[in-house]
Amino acid sequence: MTPLAALLVALCGLAIGATSIGGVLVVPTLNATAGIPVDRAVAAASFGFLFPGVAAAMTPPAEGSGRHGALLAGALAGAAGGALTLAWLSAGTVRTAVALLCIGSGLYALLGLSRRAPVPLPPAARVLLGAVVGCASAWSGTGGPVVLLPMLALLGWAVTDAVAAAQRVQLPVALAATAVHLAAGRLDLLLGTMLGVLLLIGWTLGRRLATTLP
Repeated sequence: MTPLAALLVALCGLAIGATSIGGVLVVPTLNATAGIPVDRAVAAASFGFLFPGVAAAMTPPAEGSGRHGALLAGALAGAAGGALTLAWLSAGTVRTAVALLCIGSGLYALLGLSRRAPVPLPPAARVLLGAVVGCASAWSGTGGPVVLLPMLALLGWAVTDAVAAAQRVQLPVALAATAVHLAAGRLDLLLGTMLGVLLLIGWTLGRRLATTLP
């Protein structure tokens, strides 16, 4: 991994810690600046997200956030399914999916899309939502928040609850995807560990930065 790629990955971790969204740039960074093939980059990124995912799971939830067990269970199953079907997708399809996620999350941030009244979600709907997030995240090599957070904003979830759920969804997504990638022989553990350390350093700084932001 090149020094430029390492710096950009650390900045991705900073963005994840501060806003939950940032992991969507890890795979394009590895592919464009370090020449790492997309499938290998997706597998390593999935493993790397374990590090901030574990840290987020160990962090006490913010005041006003609820329980997200059904959502996280769905994400675990969806990520496993997404990782299992990743080999069916072409590299160009995966790159296009990542690009669309970048564009979609950017438009969400610029337009400030949200609902005034929250939409109630029964447990079954939360499981389904988590499955969609997990599958899309495993396909694109993202941690989950870039898919989940805009959806929760559109459903009218409170910011504290949406961010807490987005931070915590990284762990089940990373666990399931990593297990499948490891079994398929796509995972470079050294690269994944390097990514994890860089993401964790950035995430820690981002969490501190978030306390100073409105």
